[in-house]
Order: sequence, then C-alpha cells, then structure tokens
Amino acid sequence: MPPEVDLVCEVDDAYEGLTRLPRSHPGRLQERTIFLEFEATHAGYSVRAHGPALPYDGNAPYKGLLRSSHRDIAAGVAKLHDQWADKVVRRKAAGRYVYDGFPAQIVGARDAECELAAVCTELARAGQSLYRLLFLKGDSGLKRLEAALAHALRSGPQTITVTSEDLFVPWGMLYLHPDPGALLNTGAAGQWTGFLGYTHIVEHNLGCVPDYDPFIHYRTERPRASLHFDTRLENRDQPDTCPLQPVRNVVETRADCQEHHTKPQTSASLIARDSDHHVLVFGAHGTGVRTDRRGDHQAKVVLSDNEPIYADDIHDWACDRGERLSNPLCFMMVCEGGRVGMYFQEGLARPFFELGVGCVIGPQIEVNTHFASRFTCRFFEEFFKGECAAPVMRHLTQEFVSQHATPLGLAFTLVRGIDSRLIADTGSP
Repeated sequence: MPPEVDLVCEVDDAYEGLTRLPRSHPGRLQERTIFLEFEATHAGYSVRAHGPALPYDGNAPYKGLLRSSHRDIAAGVAKLHDQWADKVVRRKAAGRYVYDGFPAQIVGARDAECELAAVCTELARAGQSLYRLLFLKGDSGLKRLEAALAHALRSGPQTITVTSEDLFVPWGMLYLHPDPGALLNTGAAGQWTGFLGYTHIVEHNLGCVPDYDPFIHYRTERPRASLHFDTRLENRDQPDTCPLQPVRNVVETRADCQEHHTKPQTSASLIARDSDHHVLVFGAHGTGVRTDRRGDHQAKVVLSDNEPIYADDIHDWACDRGERLSNPLCFMMVCEGGRVGMYFQEGLARPFFELGVGCVIGPQIEVNTHFASRFTCRFFEEFFKGECAAPVMRHLTQEFVSQHATPLGLAFTLVRGIDSRLIADTGSP
C-alpha cells in the first residue's frame, strides 16, 4: 500500500515581512487613501499615483512625466517660502507685526477675521502656483493623473503618503480650490479647506527604512523625553513671555525628562548606546540651508553654547552610534526646522532620519517664539494621550485658524509618521 501523500502544499507568506508590525494593536495603522511617488529621470520626474480614493483607472495606471528639473522645483519651493515670509511673517498693520502673537486676542475677533481672509487668498495663490508646477507641467499622463487626484482631494479628507528621495515640497501649503470653477486669478476668494494640510493628512517618506516601526513603544511607567533647549530664549525679566517654560511644563508633566543645553551634551545623549528616549524636542534658533555672498551654509540648530549643530554633525553621531535610534518622534520648535531636501545639508530632517528618528515635525519658515511655544504645547498635550501625530497636526492647524486667526499651523510639516504614536507596553513581560 503506498504511503499517505500529504496534499497540503506550503506556500510563501506574502505578508511575512510585515510581522514586525505589532498586530496585537489592531486598528492602529491608518489606511492610506492616496499614494504618490516621484522619481527623478533624465527628463524630469516620473510620477505615479494609486489608492482607493482615486477613480477607476480603466486598467491603465495613473502615471506621467513631470517636465521640471530639480532646480525648477527648488525655485518654486523657495518662492512659496518667500511668499509666506512676506504675507505672514513680515505682515504689518497699525505699525505692528500681525502674526507675532494671536490676532484674535490682540485686535479682536472681527478685525482678525478680516485680516485672515485676505491672507488666505494670498497664500492660496502661492500654494496653487506650486501645485500647478508639480501636476500640470507634464505630459498627457500627468494631466490625467492630476484630474484623478483633484477629484479625490475635492471629494473629502484623504490620508496621503508621498514617497520620493528626490523631490521635496511643503505639501501642506499646496492649494487646490474646493470649487473647480472658482479661479483665484479672476477674483475668487481662497478657502482654508483648499490647503492640503488643512483638510488632508499628508506625510513625506524617503523610501524603505529597515526595521522602521511607526509605533513608539515604552516599557516604563512613563515615556522618556529629551529636551534640547537654548536657554538664551528665556527672558528672566519677563518670565511670562518665556517660550521654553510652557513646553517644559507640558512635557515634564507627562514624561520623564532629561534636558540638554549644549552641543556636547546633545551629542553624548544621542550617541549613547543606552539612549532610549521616545520623544526629542528642540527649542532653539536655527535655519535651513542659506546662501549669501560667502556661498552656501548648511542647515543648523544652535543651543545655549552658540555652537551650531549642522547636518554633518548629526551624520557623524549616526556613524558613532553604529545602530539606529528606536524611531523616536522629533519635534523641532526651530525656525525652518522641518525642511528636507534632495541634498543632505539642505535641512535637518534627512540627517535625523539617518540617526534613527522615526518622525520629524517642524516649520518650513520662520515662526515667532510665542506661536511656536503654544503650538508645541498643544501638540504634546494631545500626543501624550496616545494620539497619532498626523491627525493631531491637522486638528491643530484647523484650531489655530478658527480660534486664534493665525495660519501658521500650515507651516509645520510632517516628514514621515502618519502612524507615529506612543504605545505603553508596561504590561509586557
């Protein structure tokens, strides 16, 4: 009699590579409704789009060619930054900078709303210009892709992942008018819901990262936070105006903190093999890459010792560590601290990712310390509850427009981290 034959065939598990994701926490991963991918080519950028929010593609994938060079895109982003600096940061009325504080509290809700309405339309034109540069300057495939994308964006809130190692733009500042028939250039008013960062959740990914985990696990009673502050921002003569103390209070109430004020202290903290911080907060002066008559200057952040921390320094720290940090969230309460570019030195987000940071949040432009402090406090009040970073950012953007009549929340960019959140594993063995 022939031996029994096992008719059960073993096949490869297509999801085996995802087993590192903690499936014991169902529902924590947020479903993306739109994926956008940009890849540099000799003729510009290859663009692809897919996702359940896009219309049926007729069995022809949404893909096209963007006929703009890296220089074209960089110039468009620089123009958008300049327009925000001109229309918001340096905006004056009655001899004062309108957005140095919260207009609704300073000039009253009615005047603040009138001012904000004018700002909205001006910023909408700037955001629309960059949107069109990215999606309407290409071949017929790109125009077809844009039509599908516009339909999805106008149909309701979307959760969007943009992936590119070559192209970087402040996605939240881009604008698409909710009404396809309304033309800003013929007098139509801008609407806040047209800004991608106001209505949608958007992250920028740099590609695959081995061992990346969006969930920030902590097995202690409270998460651990590392504060990197320039104490020169503290005004001892007017303690009520100090931008650091409110942030310190919020974080210390909810996490075990270490505070560092110098470049050597920060270096030692991040290089240490036993570094297990779940949250990094930088509160200091800084810039993205700058160009003057002496040439280009790297992005930097400067703490109390006035010793700049450059992108190359962070790269050196990553080399010294030899292994990645465990995906902490890094919040940059630093001017231009959310910038990232094709080149390593353009912003600090890329080098922080190399070090092992999981998510970077920071502004694209200069922001006043009063706003930055309040926005940072509100973020961590929600984030330490276990909320995902990205929905918190969208909620705060809407909150600061509606309650404080300021658009500066849109200036903050989320670089990776739609799912970034704190998860307590205190019950784990």
